[in-house]
Amino acid sequence: MTKDAILTILRDVAEAEGGDVGLRRFLELSGLKEKQIVGAHWATWNEAKREAGLGTVGFVRPRIDTQTAVPAVVDLLTTLGRWPTEAELRLAKRSDGKVPTVKVFRRLEQDRQFLEELRAYCETRPEKAVVADLVMAKRRQGQDVAATVSVVGHVYMMRSGRRYKIGHTSSPSRRHREVRLDLPDRTDLVHSIETDDPKGIEAYWHQRFATKRVRDTEFFELSSADVAAFKKRRFQ
Repeated sequence: MTKDAILTILRDVAEAEGGDVGLRRFLELSGLKEKQIVGAHWATWNEAKREAGLGTVGFVRPRIDTQTAVPAVVDLLTTLGRWPTEAELRLAKRSDGKVPTVKVFRRLEQDRQFLEELRAYCETRPEKAVVADLVMAKRRQGQDVAATVSVVGHVYMMRSGRRYKIGHTSSPSRRHREVRLDLPDRTDLVHSIETDDPKGIEAYWHQRFATKRVRDTEFFELSSADVAAFKKRRFQ
């Protein structure tokens, strides 16, 4: 591929990602190989970015202080129970200067990294579970997951007696066969969620149900509503 073609793709991907993009993310989204870029046309990734115009005042959008914005956005979403309208954003901005402007907010709610920061913030705060759900729904919205995301594993839920086990694996059916041999009660595979981040998504559900964990075990005592919430997810 020619240098000009790579630069065009780089600019397009960076713009879609909010004004900048790292090498690993660029390779993931573009389908190009590192050897087509570094060592072929440029000595370093930074040189390629510089030639594409990244890092210049005219191209990169100003970054906001996410350490300030994340808690403000989480509080707003917690209050509303949904993503805000433009009128609600303007009103919230007047009351709390830490809330991003409408323009910035609309960009951030499509930014994968910012959504991940929102999710991570909610992980250690079970009372913010509704926001974590909103974030996950936003990440899935408008996407054909099977076509755009590489599934590398699964997070499963199994029921043994009256308790539930949540873990991650590359093969739910194989893991089910392994687990049921070790447990005295009948063990059923309830549901599995496809994911490109098995450990992270497992941690999310463990944190969400932390108050229902059976002490010193990997099991949880869940309600039917808890199970239903887990089963709603096909991909996460």
